[in-house]
Amino acid sequence: MRLLDFRDRSYWKLMIAFGLPIAIQNLIFNSFTLVDNILVGGLGDANIAAVGVANKLSFIFGVFLFGINSGSNIFSAQFWGKKDLAGVRKVLGLSLMFGLGVSIPFALGGIIFPGFIVSIFSDNPDVIREGAIYLSIVAWTYPISAVSSSFSIQSRGVGRTKVPLAASAVALTLNAILDYVLIYGKLGLPMMGVKGAAIATLVAKIVECLIIIGITYAKKYELAAKLSDFKGYNTEFMLRFIKPVSPVILNELLWAVGVTVYAYFYGEIGTEALATVQILDVINGIFVSLFMGIGNACGAIIGNLIGAGEDDTARVYAKRSVLVGIVFSAVMAVLLLKTSHFFLSFFNISQTTLEICKITIRVYAAFMIPKMINLIMIVGVCRGGGDTVFAAIIDVGAPWFIGIPMAYLGVRVFNFPVYYVVLMIQFEELTKSIFSIARLISGKWLHNLVKDFEHSESKLEAEAQAS
Repeated sequence: MRLLDFRDRSYWKLMIAFGLPIAIQNLIFNSFTLVDNILVGGLGDANIAAVGVANKLSFIFGVFLFGINSGSNIFSAQFWGKKDLAGVRKVLGLSLMFGLGVSIPFALGGIIFPGFIVSIFSDNPDVIREGAIYLSIVAWTYPISAVSSSFSIQSRGVGRTKVPLAASAVALTLNAILDYVLIYGKLGLPMMGVKGAAIATLVAKIVECLIIIGITYAKKYELAAKLSDFKGYNTEFMLRFIKPVSPVILNELLWAVGVTVYAYFYGEIGTEALATVQILDVINGIFVSLFMGIGNACGAIIGNLIGAGEDDTARVYAKRSVLVGIVFSAVMAVLLLKTSHFFLSFFNISQTTLEICKITIRVYAAFMIPKMINLIMIVGVCRGGGDTVFAAIIDVGAPWFIGIPMAYLGVRVFNFPVYYVVLMIQFEELTKSIFSIARLISGKWLHNLVKDFEHSESKLEAEAQAS
């Protein structure tokens, strides 16, 4: 099998089947997040900044949750590759248990201490007041997200990517409609501002969770597990699960905390800087959606191949996915620059913030390629291949040893404007990409974690996968 055989229909069939629904799901999510920010943006810079800093706790929780489920999905994909349904369902049970366990302290923190959390990132009284209102409501979504995220991400490992896509499409559409109605007081309702945005998010999360679970059990899909499927976790299973998954969880947590420190430094620059980063992160997210699909699809495909014993094919597909990502990211960088004025025109922001956004977005475009290499390598290749320790080292080390020191120098020492600080921080992505490519070429990322796992229920009938 040749690396540059881009006419390989088997590769594209898998990539489209796994990646396209995930890419569309992320595109929908980022598009409606953009709508959220535009609607909140109609209330002014302070409200955009308030929602942005309030969501920092949600960001840390979400990344922590992604770490739990992304790590668990390593096993789901490899178990499914060897047709071990019992193993898949046991992994689902663990992801639910860990996700719900983590969600409780995060929810309590956001509900009980919202003002304190927001004040960490801004000293603007308006930002603190509005951010606290928003966070105290959104924090109720955390346990709900723990359940929906477990089912959603583990669905990828068994190829059921359309279920979370359908749920996200409905929920996010509902969220956008409710945002408009509640923020501005339409249909006879009072104008609620950021409180309305938070209520819309809560309702949408509940609907999303109900749809995912409802479809999964109504159709009796692979993840329609019974409580009895969540039993029988012996010491060997737990130890072998925790060993590769714990680096992923620690990776995501420390990375999230490190990236959140950036918001602290942006807050020192001013409200315009916070609003700039919040807006551009959302716009950039629309263009990154495609690579989330490639990265997650790559991880699921590679995990399935390794579980099925097709190591050589897994190595070729890993390298090919990175090459595909490089080409697409170059195209996306150009599109980001060409369409940035269009997206920015929707925001009701000050002229100062607008001019800062126009400059800063060039930095985002310049580092699109290394950012996408890292996403595909860390989330896709390394995690799909069970190489979680290496992924954790580079993904955590870069922000803590490069990004944060750069932010400190840019803000505290040189007193640079936000676009120069963002530029300095982005060198962490460049450094990670160099190490990632070296790891890819070495082939040391491939580990079969389920080779000798056996369950009495493990062998599925051939037609079960096609149902």
